[in-house]
Order: sequence, then structure tokens, then C-alpha cells
Amino acid sequence: MKRVLLTTLTTGSRMATFCQCIESLQQQNINDTFSIDILVVENNQTHHQDVVEAIASYQHAPFTIHHQLETTAGIPFARNNALRFGQQQGFDYLAFVDDDAIAEPNWIQTLFAALQNNQVQVTTGPQFPIYPDNTATLYTAAKVYHERKLTDGAELSWAATNNVLLDLHFFAQNQLAFNNQLIFGGEDKALFQQVGRHGGKILWVQNAIISEFISPERLNVKWALKRRFRIGVTELQIESCINPPAKSYARCIFKGSAYLAKGAVMLLPDALLPNRSILNSLGDLVHGCGFFYGFFSNVKSYT
Repeated sequence: MKRVLLTTLTTGSRMATFCQCIESLQQQNINDTFSIDILVVENNQTHHQDVVEAIASYQHAPFTIHHQLETTAGIPFARNNALRFGQQQGFDYLAFVDDDAIAEPNWIQTLFAALQNNQVQVTTGPQFPIYPDNTATLYTAAKVYHERKLTDGAELSWAATNNVLLDLHFFAQNQLAFNNQLIFGGEDKALFQQVGRHGGKILWVQNAIISEFISPERLNVKWALKRRFRIGVTELQIESCINPPAKSYARCIFKGSAYLAKGAVMLLPDALLPNRSILNSLGDLVHGCGFFYGFFSNVKSYT
């Protein structure tokens, strides 16, 4: 029987959604081909009392919860903590889900079956947004709050850690880990882009569903545009993890220019047509600017 470790990271700042996340993991359906444990990696200097109490309250549920403290601030450090724990404790597979999201009951079973049946090293699926009531179209139609739209069974060049299952043995054998320098985002894309270079495959599984709560604090123009800008800025660092400098700069110049052109062309339609969001074209413009800004400076905060 294979052992699967379901992992979420937290700082204790979103306890309501954290508890819903843990509840959804405790309610996962499994069969006799694999077993699951749950891991919470807390990224704090000391344990947050609310996190400790929440984990204790769920220990009576079907699956054991492990609690790790990562004192070095930054998402890649916390994710690497999970990788090490999974490998050291003899787990075969490791899954990631965000602490502001909930998993459908068949989520991990669907990811696991796809990984086994297709003999791939990584399976990943969609994360659908859950908006507060009466959220404006400006935000519900904005791509920044949505996942990529992909075909079920498509092979991918990268995956995100908001919904992913990976083969721990493959990652250990190839010494793959998250880049600790990418503390402001992009550490997951940079890592999973290396899977194909080591002979592995990443598969999209449309029915392995995660849903994310969109907090009201994120429903503003400043947050949306800042996030798109940050994604552009980090792209050079991501490219540099797998490509030589000349190729990295060339790819970023091309992609940055493409986003600028797309944003300029779509600005008027997005502003005038119904059921569209001007945040898409404005986001493309700032995303494109981010590529070029990243040549000279690094992003200073995470969004």
C-alpha cells in the first residue's frame, strides 16, 4: 500500500478557512491501494496557539495530523520542510493544497488514480474561486482569480502547489527541491519546470477539484494589479533556474512584449463590453511591465 501525505502551509492568520481546509482533508475518500496522513507546516517563529488547538481538535478524525514548525520565513522554506518530512518519514507521495481552500471528497483519490494509471510523476488539477456574495463582475471575470483552462489529460510543463500530487521518490532521486531564493513567488513553477528535464511527466486532471475562498481583502484593483506585476517580475528568476542567461532574457523580452501588446489591444473591449473585466487588459499591461522591471530589480513583497 502506498503512503500519501496531504500538506498545507499556514501562519495562523486565516483560521476559519484553515479549519475548513483540514476538515475537507479529513473527509477524503480513499481505497485499499493507498493510505493518507495530513501534514501542517506552520511558518512562524513559534507555534501559533490557535493552530495547535485546531490540530488537536481534529486528531480524533480518521487521518493522523502531523505538525511541523518552519521558523525561516518564506513559502519555499515551508514547502521544503514538507518535502524533507515526507521523504524522511517514508511516504511515497506528497500533495499540496492551500490553507484557504477546500478539497472535494474524491480529490486525492482522483489525483492518485491518474498518477498510477498514467505512470507519471506529477498530477495537478484546477482550483475554482469561491467569491463572497454579490461580488462585482469586475472581479469575477478577472483572470487573476482563476486557474488556467486546460484539457483533461493534457501534459504540462509546470504545475502549481495549490493542487498537486508528486512522486517523492522521483524528487529525491533527482534532488529536486523548491528554490529558497524565490521567497516572493514562482518557487512552484520553477521547481515543476524541472520535472520534464529529468524525464518526468506532469498530467492535468480536470476532475481533481480544489476550491479557494477569495477573501474580501483581495477584491480590489490594487491587489489584482500588484499580483499580476509580481508574477511578471519573478519570471526572469524562474527562467534563470532552467535556462542560460541569454535565453532567459530573450524569453522574458518576448513574453513581456506579448503581454504589453495584448493589454493594449484588449483595453477598449474589456472596458466597454458586458461580462468582461478591464482588470484583464490592465493586468496584462502591468504583467508585461513586470517582465522588464525584473531585469533591474526584484519584487519586494508577496501577493
